[in-house]
Amino acid sequence: MQDDDHGGRGEETAEWGRDYEGMTRQKVVHRILLVLPAKSLLRFRCVSRRWNGIISSNSFVHAHAASPRLVSGLLYQSSQGTVVYAAFCHATASLPDPSLSFLPEPVAVKASARGLLCCRGRFSLMYYVCNPATAVWVSLPQPRNLHNYDTEVVLMIDDPPRSNRVSEFRVVCAFPQVDRLHHVCGLETFSTDEWRWVTSKWTPRLGRLLPGSGVVVGGRACWRTTMNTVLMYDPRNEERWGFKRPERDLDGVTWWEIGVIEGQLSIAYAKVASTPESSTMVEVMVADSDSWSLRGAFGFGPGSRENNLKPLRMEGDEELLLWDGQRHILGRDMAGRATRLLVVDAPATFSVEFVPYTATLLHVKR
Repeated sequence: MQDDDHGGRGEETAEWGRDYEGMTRQKVVHRILLVLPAKSLLRFRCVSRRWNGIISSNSFVHAHAASPRLVSGLLYQSSQGTVVYAAFCHATASLPDPSLSFLPEPVAVKASARGLLCCRGRFSLMYYVCNPATAVWVSLPQPRNLHNYDTEVVLMIDDPPRSNRVSEFRVVCAFPQVDRLHHVCGLETFSTDEWRWVTSKWTPRLGRLLPGSGVVVGGRACWRTTMNTVLMYDPRNEERWGFKRPERDLDGVTWWEIGVIEGQLSIAYAKVASTPESSTMVEVMVADSDSWSLRGAFGFGPGSRENNLKPLRMEGDEELLLWDGQRHILGRDMAGRATRLLVVDAPATFSVEFVPYTATLLHVKR
């Protein structure tokens, strides 16, 4: 009897060990898949039904989209008005249809968030939200107000998603009000939760919003203004703030742009360096309540492409993007301080609006 009991416990232990080993392997596979680019994940769905189930699940898609990663590439309009996508690495970050021709009409890319793009039809001015990695898209209903070409757009993903559902998203638009005084805009928000547009009762009067400066910080839409302030607006409760640009050492500042670092509003400055080792100094500051603190400082140059760097808006925590106004985009890793170079065929003017894009498999609610 004792031998039987001992043998039973041994078999139970062995079975438990196999279950534990299987669970550990699944966790390891899950963690490895989380750090892979979206292009690789689309291929790995064909490995097995199990892998396809993991990669296609809403829980994995949400976790992958929320994981910090470097920017995949930049989208911008060519001189002919077509959409151009420049990838930092063609092997891992290229798109199956970089011109977005799967959409029903030519578009202009207005905003990006966690792998989704918000675009506007060049002819109909309709709003489209799509995932260019999967070519899945949805058209939004017409807004209640007139949104002309100067309308500034921010796309935000509601986080966290409720249970295992597809993520809800919001499109926040600041549109010029032609019947009001100059530089007065209205705010209108589309939400997939209610599937309708809602017009804000609040009218910002903090100066004109600067094109292509919109980012999302903690569920709030943020834009730069012509009055050297940052407008912050929360469409969920109509709260709004006007944040002043930091006044620290502004001598020699040529360009500045807002972004997001570790969930906080950030500002990147480019200024002429006073040392022989660098031609341009870039400082990054983050907002904490009503004050600013220095997050990091980086020297660039001396060299032809580092003489006049312009910071681009930052959509994630990992990388600072700078443009030399010609054909070169520099990506500076905020943690490891490694620099990578992207060559773009953009018009040689600082008026080009680059939209940073990070590829994910996030589902588009339709």
